[in-house]
Amino acid sequence: MKRVETLLFCAAFIAYAWFHQGGGWNQNARFAEVRAMAEEHVFAIDDFLVYTSAKESPVLTRQRVRNGDFTGPEGPKRLAWTESKPGGWNLHPVNGVEPEEPRESLSLEINAASGDVAFFNGHFHPNKPPGTSFFALPAYLALLGVERCAGIDPDNWWALTCNEWLASVFSVGIISAFGCVLFLRCALLLGGDARAALAATLAFAFGTMFFPYATLLFDQNLTATALLAAFYCLLRFRRGYAGLPSLFAAGLFAGIASVTNYVAAPVAAMLALYFWNRKARPLFYYALGVAGPFALVCAYGILCFHNPFALNTTYQNPLFKMKGGGLLGMFALPNPYVALLLLVSPFRGIFYTSPVLLLAVYGWSRLPRGREKWLIASVFGLFFFVNTCFNGYHGGFCSEPRYLGPAIPFLALPLVFAFLRLPRVTAFLAAASIAIQLLITAVDVESPAGVGDLAMIDCRPDWKYSPLAEYTWPIFWTGHAWPLLDQLIDRRLQDHPAESRSDLVAKVLHSEEEPFLLATFRGPVSVNPVGAYEGYFYRLFPALSREARWNSFNIGEFLFPESRLSLFPLLAVSGSLVLSAAGVLRASGRVSARTARSLLSPDSLLPEPPSES
Repeated sequence: MKRVETLLFCAAFIAYAWFHQGGGWNQNARFAEVRAMAEEHVFAIDDFLVYTSAKESPVLTRQRVRNGDFTGPEGPKRLAWTESKPGGWNLHPVNGVEPEEPRESLSLEINAASGDVAFFNGHFHPNKPPGTSFFALPAYLALLGVERCAGIDPDNWWALTCNEWLASVFSVGIISAFGCVLFLRCALLLGGDARAALAATLAFAFGTMFFPYATLLFDQNLTATALLAAFYCLLRFRRGYAGLPSLFAAGLFAGIASVTNYVAAPVAAMLALYFWNRKARPLFYYALGVAGPFALVCAYGILCFHNPFALNTTYQNPLFKMKGGGLLGMFALPNPYVALLLLVSPFRGIFYTSPVLLLAVYGWSRLPRGREKWLIASVFGLFFFVNTCFNGYHGGFCSEPRYLGPAIPFLALPLVFAFLRLPRVTAFLAAASIAIQLLITAVDVESPAGVGDLAMIDCRPDWKYSPLAEYTWPIFWTGHAWPLLDQLIDRRLQDHPAESRSDLVAKVLHSEEEPFLLATFRGPVSVNPVGAYEGYFYRLFPALSREARWNSFNIGEFLFPESRLSLFPLLAVSGSLVLSAAGVLRASGRVSARTARSLLSPDSLLPEPPSES
């Protein structure tokens, strides 16, 4: 199995490293913290939040932000939170002080690299747990050392783009590939059949949202892998394959998951209940493992927020807080409508973009009764419940219910039983799921359909949007998101009847920024134009410029730019590795079968012939 695991790891890592999804609020905030830690040895991202550009220069200028203020090329500015109101916007300075002349307020969400920030004691931080930034730090430190030796300026737009990509590849990407190996081992321990376990692993690795989120500097896959590693250690302990040190490792991984995603903290308690045998010593080893990450996040809280138990979300952008309160300003009672959206809707339905997971539900029903069955249901149930209570349940710019990401391995593990009992149906749905996830990953993981103003239709309910059918597939096939653009044209003609449909269609075909920003999202692959240095479209470089076009890319585009052919090298390489892994498994199965037959043959019962001596 070692060779199978190596081939699986290589196939997954190459696929995950193949894509750079571009910038966005989430990854830009984390990358800013990585740069702050590596370059200035601080956690505050004040000096890595606002970039300006000089005409025809590839090197960007980072503005020194102090208590929300900076002095840009056009004079002194004050960053402000943005609040929507009928007919316009209100700006509220982040430091609470209205600026005096000549200083003016600027929307942070438009002029900074990210709106996913918290502000405390005059400093900005990501509004995220720090785990993801910690994971990306070693890779960026190595990159920074190489670039300094080579004389490369890390504020060059292309260096920034590649650094964010490679920091993600060698943190989220490589850990996600290890997660696939862990998944295979857990599936073997649960189901016992090597072929079914490998098939279930491939469906998980390439046919669920684990695939696209392995290509982004997000926390979902890091949390999922850490929880899976904890479960694997505990599973080995319960099956008698490991001793007390395995419990320490499980606690360590559970703690790491909790400092990467706050919702994982209750899962750490669930895992403790899973293995607890009413004895104090095993629980002590597990708690000792949890203690390290817990102490780390407490120290982070003291340094950043003067409180060991403070959460980054406590001081976050008011844009994300519920009006009227709610738990932590973000959670209300569970919403049945949201539950349906997260399960089956084209907008965010997990079974819509990964239909193979329907068979995982069937596989769970075939799972033997026991603690494993309870734990799998509880972990997915927790993340699903929290998501139905969350005011930002949709996850912003995305195509799938990304907040369920950490629970995906647990939902997918029972697929091993589905492949055992319904192999053809499960294989068909797995193939369909893999095609869907590859499409999402190749075009744009962060779809704006139904969320961003540039891809929304007035009074249209969110369950009627389909990022896959209205955005991803049309862009891949035709180069433009025509279903949405057609509706935007209809709305435009209602408001401006003097305009011509043919003229508007011509503007879309020429990817003109006016009147539809969505027209500049030109396919067939890698369409996200946002950079690591901006939080809004084309703030530093114009639409269709070389910089905007290469803010997202895949490796194949260095040979076949802006072409579907860019995916073929990936399919050839990763596909060959997967087929090799399956071949090794088949060959080992035949050898095992021959060995078993020889041991059971009548000749094997005869005594050995005497030697000639």
